[in-house]
Amino acid sequence: MTGTGVGTVDAALVEGRLREHHRRCLPALTRLRILAKDGWEADVDVRAATAEVMVELGAAGSVLLDALPGSVRRDALAHFLGCRANRLKIVAEHAVATADAGNLPMLRRLLYQFHALAEAMWKVQLGLQARKSRPVIDVGSAFRVPARRRPHAAAHSGPRLGSGRVSPG
Repeated sequence: MTGTGVGTVDAALVEGRLREHHRRCLPALTRLRILAKDGWEADVDVRAATAEVMVELGAAGSVLLDALPGSVRRDALAHFLGCRANRLKIVAEHAVATADAGNLPMLRRLLYQFHALAEAMWKVQLGLQARKSRPVIDVGSAFRVPARRRPHAAAHSGPRLGSGRVSPG
């Protein structure tokens, strides 16, 4: 990665550190996914698992920011990651409170949301490494919702503007 020409950081080293934090995060995400799927039988401490994910995402963010000293992108990236982390923290706090209240349907929804936000942060963080490095791994999950198909433009049955025709009325 390069900053503004001030220096170069070894992209392979940054990528390795990011992937190590991601690897450390996966067991906690898996535990949360099992809890969302199987319910209370999973016996998962939501507070500990969400905190573990937050710590690893924070550490990965620090790795990225440390790799951009003097870069014009550093402040923007710090703000972006901070906003994402804050949103994830809010969902984690709600999930912990919901788990304490024993509301499994709401907890499932919050865990799905937490997982989606964490996955998005990992994709951003792993995707911000040097463009010339090997492709970013897919951190997909069973929570992915199939993409909606957009209707084909020809299927639109409304009047076409600018056709020059006047419809009888």
